[in-house]
Amino acid sequence: MVVSIDHFRRWGLALLLILIVGILAVGGLLILHEPVERKADRVLRQASSRQDEVRRAGISEALAGEFDQASTLLDEARHDWDRKDFPACLARAEEALRRFDLLGGLTSREFIGSGQIISAQGRVEVQRANQTTWERGREKEPLYNGDFVKTSKDGAAEILFSDGTVYRVGADSLLEVHREARGGGQPSSGEVKIKVGQVNVYTASNPSLVLTDTARAEVDRESRIGVEVAEDTSATFSAYTGKAVVTGSSGERSELGARQAVNAEPAGRLSARRAVPDPPLLQEPAANMVVNLDQSDRVALGWRPVAAATGYELQLSRSRLFSPSALEFPPNRRTTNRAVLRILKPGTYYWRVAALSADRVRSEWSASRAFRALAGARVEEIADTTPPRLEVTRPQQMGNLILLNGLTEPGTSVTINGEGVEVGGDGTFKKAVALGREGWNTIVVRATDPAGNVAERKETVFVEVE
Repeated sequence: MVVSIDHFRRWGLALLLILIVGILAVGGLLILHEPVERKADRVLRQASSRQDEVRRAGISEALAGEFDQASTLLDEARHDWDRKDFPACLARAEEALRRFDLLGGLTSREFIGSGQIISAQGRVEVQRANQTTWERGREKEPLYNGDFVKTSKDGAAEILFSDGTVYRVGADSLLEVHREARGGGQPSSGEVKIKVGQVNVYTASNPSLVLTDTARAEVDRESRIGVEVAEDTSATFSAYTGKAVVTGSSGERSELGARQAVNAEPAGRLSARRAVPDPPLLQEPAANMVVNLDQSDRVALGWRPVAAATGYELQLSRSRLFSPSALEFPPNRRTTNRAVLRILKPGTYYWRVAALSADRVRSEWSASRAFRALAGARVEEIADTTPPRLEVTRPQQMGNLILLNGLTEPGTSVTINGEGVEVGGDGTFKKAVALGREGWNTIVVRATDPAGNVAERKETVFVEVE
C-alpha cells in the first residue's frame, strides 16, 4: 500500500491548527475568568514595575505632580490588597498603571503639535482652529495653534506643552492655544490665552506666557502660578513659587514673588500686590481612616493653623477631582482650624482646605486626604499598620555637604540622622547635611506617621576631607 506524503502533511497541518486554536481558547477562558485576586496581584506587580521604570527614566518638575498622583493611587491599591479588598485593589492598580504608562510615554516621546492633553477627567472638549464644532478631548490628543479647550462643571484637564510647561485646567474653564507647533523635541514658542475659569501653570526649564482679556503674565522658569478669570473678564494672578511679571492692558506692571497675588480689573488696572497664605497642613483624621457609621455619623477634621490666616475654606467631595457636582456642600468657610461634619452615606470621601488672608486672598489647596465611611456588615475594624510613603532622591554631594530631597505623606514627621526636617504641605522635604567624618557615611532618613508607623531609608555616601 502506498500512502502519499502530502496526505500526511495535510493531516499534520490540520492537527497543528486544531492544537493552536485549542490553546488560544483555553488561554482566553483563563484570562476572561481569571480570579479577581490573581488579576489584582498581576496588575499590582505591573504597576509597581512601571513606577520603577518611570522613576529611573527621570521625571521633570512639571510632571512631578502627575507622578505623585499615580504613586498615591498605587499606595492605596497596596492598602486595599492588605485589607483583602481585591476589587478595589484592582481598580486602583489599573488606574495607576494607566497613569504610569502615560508618563512613561511623555518622558521619551517627540511632540506632535504645540502640546498634548495628558489627562482628561469628566467632560473635556476641543474645538479646532477655524472650526465651529466641538469634539471630545482625549488623553494623548495633540493640540495646535488656535485650538480651544473647554471643561464642563465636572471636568478637568492637564495639558503638557513641548517646552515642559503643564497647564492644569479646572472646571468650567475655556482657554485658547497660541503656540506655534514644532516637530521633534524642540520647545515651541507662544502663549496660552485663558478666556474664563481657573488654570494652574507649572513651568520647568522654560518660561511661559499667559494671556487674559485684561492682563498678561510672564511666568519665570521653575515657577508655579494660578490664574482665575471671572465672567466679567477680571482676573487674579497668584504666584505660589518662583516669579511672574503681570502687565495690565492699561500698561501697569507688577512683579510677583513667591506667595504674592495681584488682581486685574476689567479695565486692565492692577491692584496692589497682596500676600498669599501658605496652604494648610492636614492633621486629622489619618489618611484612609475608616469611620464606623454604626457607632457615630460624625467625623472631626483638623489642620495646622496658618500664620496670618483669617479663615479657611473647606471642601468635602466624593471625587478626588473635587468637581463642583461632586462636592457634598457648597464652599464652606470657617474661622477655626477644625470642623465636625455629619456623614450621611457610606463611601469614600476626599477633603482639602485652603487658607484665606485678611483681604480674602486664597492659598493653594492643601494636599487632599481620604477617609472611608462604612456601615453594617461592611464595617471592618482596621488598625493603621501601614508605614508611610517615603521616597528619597539620590543625594547631591558638594564636598562634605550633602543635599537630600524627598517625599512623604502630608502630616508625617521626618528626621535625617535624628534631626527634624520641615515637611511641606504636599509632603516634600529638603535638607543639607554636613558630614565631618572622612570615608563612607550612612545617612538615615526616617518618617513617622500620626499612627506611629515608621518608614526608613538609608543612603551611603563617601566623603573625602581635603
